[in-house]
Amino acid sequence: MELPQPPQDQDLRNIIDKLAQFVARNGPEFEKMTKTKQKNNPKFGFLYGGEYFNYYQYKVTTEQAILKQSAGGQAPPLPSGAYMAQTRQYVMPQQAAATPAQLGLAATMAAAPALQQWLAANSAPPPTQHSQEIENVNAQINMLREQITQSENNLNAQHTVLIQQQQVKINDLVSKAQVETIQIMAEENNISLGELDNILQPIIDTCTKDRKGWILQHATSSDAGKVISQHLLRKVTQPGAGFTQKLHIIYLVNDVLHHCMGLPFVH
Repeated sequence: MELPQPPQDQDLRNIIDKLAQFVARNGPEFEKMTKTKQKNNPKFGFLYGGEYFNYYQYKVTTEQAILKQSAGGQAPPLPSGAYMAQTRQYVMPQQAAATPAQLGLAATMAAAPALQQWLAANSAPPPTQHSQEIENVNAQINMLREQITQSENNLNAQHTVLIQQQQVKINDLVSKAQVETIQIMAEENNISLGELDNILQPIIDTCTKDRKGWILQHATSSDAGKVISQHLLRKVTQPGAGFTQKLHIIYLVNDVLHHCMGLPFVH
């Protein structure tokens, strides 16, 4: 009868041979314990009828025969009597008489945790060939992600600054255009904006109401009134205008409008 062939993997063969020795010495309970602890380990698939199951059974039976023979008994002929491949069972030695191996079972089982540690160490799946390269790549990816995030934050900050600077320039251009427009209209209507500012300053400082006369004297046409109103508006809306300045000019405009409400309608 053709004997089962051992695995080509020397590590796997060592595991099977060692486990067969332990099972032969300690009995099937050791095999059950190993199956429980190694149930998720693919290298122990032979314990569940996988590849090399027949070779494992053959080794167990052989080790049992060697132990019996060393104890003084006669070993049955191998492999025909000891190995039964068709039923996937191995024949246990005769238990009519206690052997030295059986008498030493308790001492051997006491060493079972150490043997299990040896099996776990020898059966642990080897690290992948490129595991270090994968870790390095992952580290580089994480570093690049951090750099990208930092770059995005920097770009957002720069964009915000540029928008603010652009808005300041736009406001300056708008303000300059307003001043130029008002100045042109004032010249066309013979209105001195400098003189108007001199009239407005005491109003801004002390909220006097006796300065509306100048506005009424110079607002002799629709365009002249527009020049004065635009200048007053700019005094209120220009950057840096304080609350008091805005409030006193509003009082002045209200005083002028209240006075005009009592005049006959002309324009």
